[in-house]
Amino acid sequence: MTQLQERLALDHSEIHDLLECLGQDVDVPACGALSETWEKLETRLLRHMDAEELYLLPLLEESHPAEVERTRAQHTRIRKLVAELGIAIELHTIRKSAITELIELLNRHAAREDAGLYRLAGEKASVAVERILLSVLKGTLRRAVAASTHAFGS
Repeated sequence: MTQLQERLALDHSEIHDLLECLGQDVDVPACGALSETWEKLETRLLRHMDAEELYLLPLLEESHPAEVERTRAQHTRIRKLVAELGIAIELHTIRKSAITELIELLNRHAAREDAGLYRLAGEKASVAVERILLSVLKGTLRRAVAASTHAFGS
């Protein structure tokens, strides 16, 4: 397993853990815990899918177009559920069943990606693409860009 594959799998695991925390926060609401967990989860999950779409899927579009299309379709469905959950959290109408639905969808999606997509993309990714993707997943690229923009007054 490459470093990239390990990082992508770790991202799946950490996202799953945040989802579990979200489910616990719904069961035992503490002041602000649900919103805080949601913010972390939403940011992490959207960043993960964006990184896959920007850097991994283009590597496979020509050789595995059906797999790429299936992944994009699942990402669209996941984003829809995430938007619905965000609204429900904001309106204080969130239900555990909605979180369970997202957990189940993400578990199936992650298993499919771990089993094939990441191996295929890892074989095609250049060292430069791999480094960029690792930085994006770690959240360090955005912080580095933000810091340099701030330092140069842009």
